[in-house]
Amino acid sequence: MADRVRLAIVVAEFNYDVTYLMLQKALEHARFLGAEVTYVAKVPGTYDMPIIIDELLKRMMLMPWRP
Repeated sequence: MADRVRLAIVVAEFNYDVTYLMLQKALEHARFLGAEVTYVAKVPGTYDMPIIIDELLKRMMLMPWRP
């Protein structure tokens, strides 16, 4: 059996009335596909997203690799 897909979602708090709905749809669709959302990061705006994504990728590199 294949490992379950794990996801991290980064969402902007700017225009949160819109991005909150996008986050809810993303979580719902991930559940529908059988993926596991392991982390949701909220950032002030889209310009802050690359910083958080970079940190998430660094953490992933430290995790044991499972083919």
